[in-house]
Amino acid sequence: MPETQICKYYPPWFRRILDFQALCQTEKAELDAMAEAMDQIHKNLFVQTMDEGTTAQWEVILRILPTPDETLEFRRLRVQNRLSLRPPFTLIFLREKLDLLFGPGNYEVEVDYPNYTLYIEAPADKQAYFTEVYALLNIIKPCHIVYIARPRLDSTLLLSERISRGQMLYNYILGSWRLGEKPFATFEEQEVLKLETMPSVTPALLNQTAAFVASDVASVRVNGEIVITALARSTSGDVGSVSYTIRRSQTEEVTLSELLDKDGNVLSSSAVVIPVLEETMMLRHSFTVKEGT
Repeated sequence: MPETQICKYYPPWFRRILDFQALCQTEKAELDAMAEAMDQIHKNLFVQTMDEGTTAQWEVILRILPTPDETLEFRRLRVQNRLSLRPPFTLIFLREKLDLLFGPGNYEVEVDYPNYTLYIEAPADKQAYFTEVYALLNIIKPCHIVYIARPRLDSTLLLSERISRGQMLYNYILGSWRLGEKPFATFEEQEVLKLETMPSVTPALLNQTAAFVASDVASVRVNGEIVITALARSTSGDVGSVSYTIRRSQTEEVTLSELLDKDGNVLSSSAVVIPVLEETMMLRHSFTVKEGT
């Protein structure tokens, strides 16, 4: 609080004059009022401490119609809540919303700053949440940022090893060979040296298998008729992935996604319901290779 007792700054002979004493009291009242106004200006910078007049101004800006029985504390809280849903929005704010929709750790957010593109990747079985994210981003996303959804289809491949000892039994003898009726020799297992449940597969084999699975996919067939050959393959440890782009001009909804090899054989078939809300959407198939039975 600034000093408002100004009479003590006058020379002693002025302080004894009644006119100056009355003047000092009047000036003190004005200075006290100015000090309170300055303090309130500082409080009005914060929603939690702003006065009723400032609260009413924010209500006009936010198009809020208060009722006479509402307290000032409640009106401040309502303004604060409305302001939290207005720009500027940050990645932290977006992640908080995605945590509520997909759950923490169940999605990935990538921002391509040079190309002004925002990617959000999450499991494809949460297609309803993608629709909600699309509606959310239409509210909070800057116009120059392009949003591309990346639904992900997750699969797990189990790899195990079994070691056994046995002998080869020959199914034919000289002079009685019927070609193709039986294999020439059959392996007969006599003793199991290692069960599938005993760990033995090295990470190198898991990683190589993941890379092979990703490289074996030659094309993708969407909805049984749209064939896509422009694929992006990647491997990270024991996780291989295949990504491709679907355009809204091709289909408005993905109901079936099939991975094909170079001969056209179906390697994987996934029945899904994924709406293509933007002009383009990226779909990713992820394969995790683990040891197990």
